[in-house]
Amino acid sequence: MNRIKDFRNKRNLSQADIAKIMNIKQNTFSQWETGKRIPNILQGIKLAEILETTVESLYK
Repeated sequence: MNRIKDFRNKRNLSQADIAKIMNIKQNTFSQWETGKRIPNILQGIKLAEILETTVESLYK
């Protein structure tokens, strides 16, 4: 299970906010949240930094 949405909501960020910070399309981020796709390791690390957590916590 992925907890990206939970962490995003705790930080009061929209999908568009994170997509802009990460320089990706909002659709790509949406697919990460729904589990249709997963970020590569570098994107996962950057996402964890933005959400102030660890990569491991995003997927527990």
